[in-house]
Amino acid sequence: MEQDPPEPTNAEPSFEDTPEQEPAGTAFDEHEHEDALEPRHLVRRSNVVLRAGILMLGAGTSGLRVREVMRAVARTVGLKRIKAQVTYTDIVLTVQRRGTFRTQVAEVSAPGVNAHRIAMVKDFAANLPERATVAEVDAMLDDIEHTPRLYPAWLLVLLVALACASVTVLANGSWREVIAVLPASALAYWLNRSLSARQLNHLAVVLTSAATATGLYLAFTRLLDLAFGGPGPRMAAGLVCAAIFLIPGFPLVTAGLDLARIDLLAGVPRLTYAAMVLLSITMGVWAVVTVSGASPDPVPALDGPPAAVWTALLVASFFAVFGWAMMFNSPWPAAVASGVVAMIGNVPRLLMLDAGVKPHVATFVGCFVMGLLCALAAGLFDMEKIIMTVPTVLVSIPGSAALRTLIYFDQADVVRAMQNGVATVLVAIAMVAGLAGARMLTDPEWAFTRSDPPTWDLATVFRRGRG
Repeated sequence: MEQDPPEPTNAEPSFEDTPEQEPAGTAFDEHEHEDALEPRHLVRRSNVVLRAGILMLGAGTSGLRVREVMRAVARTVGLKRIKAQVTYTDIVLTVQRRGTFRTQVAEVSAPGVNAHRIAMVKDFAANLPERATVAEVDAMLDDIEHTPRLYPAWLLVLLVALACASVTVLANGSWREVIAVLPASALAYWLNRSLSARQLNHLAVVLTSAATATGLYLAFTRLLDLAFGGPGPRMAAGLVCAAIFLIPGFPLVTAGLDLARIDLLAGVPRLTYAAMVLLSITMGVWAVVTVSGASPDPVPALDGPPAAVWTALLVASFFAVFGWAMMFNSPWPAAVASGVVAMIGNVPRLLMLDAGVKPHVATFVGCFVMGLLCALAAGLFDMEKIIMTVPTVLVSIPGSAALRTLIYFDQADVVRAMQNGVATVLVAIAMVAGLAGARMLTDPEWAFTRSDPPTWDLATVFRRGRG
């Protein structure tokens, strides 16, 4: 077993550590024996590689990107051979150097989403020097870990309310539903943040927040009914929209992308988590709707001058995605780019739906176009694709169909429940399939299964073209 060399207290060992030479006839003391069993130079290097991976995993990105960051850090600190198993909440890392192995396990205690951190860690990994000490890499990671979130809570409350109101327009809601959704979603989001800060059970917080959002929406709707002398015909459009901010967009999309690469260890837990959160949301909404007797039946398309209707849909597409991106802590240029991509990419989906095309087919085409546009924007403006891609496709989330599935089952209307359930699953699959197809066309790491895919991608092509 290799023995760790002596080193100064505040210095890192050289990259070519050599065993300390023992004077002839001198026995190991206890401290030297422990060093031989657990080489400190390998421990420190393994720790910093694992720390980089946990920072990336905790920010919500895919298993592929987590491994990329870990490999980049390993090369910089002098480790040539690492193996990592990445799940949704855990990383098992094995490193090897000069015949010595070390295996560590780390977990993310509270999975979340931080798009800014994803971009920072990705940029950190891309700009690492060829060689650096563990202390230098740790200092870089300290700066990333201690970077505060970009936006204050009060601003996020307003933007989330705007996003939920915009989704209400996309769900064929009128101005009355928008007015009811705005305060309901703002108060429910504030409650969700408050309960999450107390580290209560996550699924219970999601269910409570969904029920609160729906209950407040119905309450504000009734006030508007009293003010205007009767109920509006589009009340059902906002039933889910007030709670739409709870949709687990990052886990759902990254799970699909992981599964598309047959990365089952990362994809299956993410998909399970996303399914549990979606079920909690629909159960919270279903409980309130069942007690209140509100009808979840679909509402007709918006009527009015075509120019006005299309303007409303395009503006709603932009602000829905912009608000979600800001909630995910995306830098504002990336949030604006995501909103523009959604506004453009949602047009073919809406046109196909108007033409009577099946929703899952229209969703596939729309998400495929959005994926291509995100890759194009990433190449032109040097942005991270994943933090743009996830918010854009959320305009296609089939929240209302999922709610109707539960309610129709509760009413023993099995036929309509099955129809809506199948429609929900097909649209969700179409979202991921569209994104995965676009990613395979624009990123060779997704198009090839071999360990040494081509190094070009669409972002590199555009950066070279500009150079």
